[in-house]
Amino acid sequence: MLFKQKVYLKKTSSHAVIESFHKRVFVDFLISFQPVKILKWTGIKNGESASFKFWFFGWKRMDVIHQNYKNDSGYLSFEDHGVGLPFGLNSWKHRHIVEKVPNGALITDIISFDESTLIKRFLVKPIMLFPIITRRFSYKVWFYFLNNRG
Repeated sequence: MLFKQKVYLKKTSSHAVIESFHKRVFVDFLISFQPVKILKWTGIKNGESASFKFWFFGWKRMDVIHQNYKNDSGYLSFEDHGVGLPFGLNSWKHRHIVEKVPNGALITDIISFDESTLIKRFLVKPIMLFPIITRRFSYKVWFYFLNNRG
């Protein structure tokens, strides 16, 4: 399964977006309106990791390691690779991309994960994608209203 989402931020520097992705306070904000708790977050560079718990009829844990980190002149990309996954998922990869574009910045989220069974396709898919879809709104709130606070 492949899911791709792009969020264009007008009049927002790609450098400001890149800087935010390196801050725990930004990650905290992205999950602040969801039943998610960060257990561990060491950063986004190669080998750094994150662990989360999210509630869906009981607390479920998800652990990721960050790989393929690139940060160069207004461009950032890195991937979350699942190493401990809920719901019997066999794989999870979330690629984050920040690019400088005319008059702003573009954030792209590309998600791929195992949904080989019907239960995963119809029940797990919305649960796993909901936090990403809400970023269409939360990225804009952060960069248009809150970025100077973090």
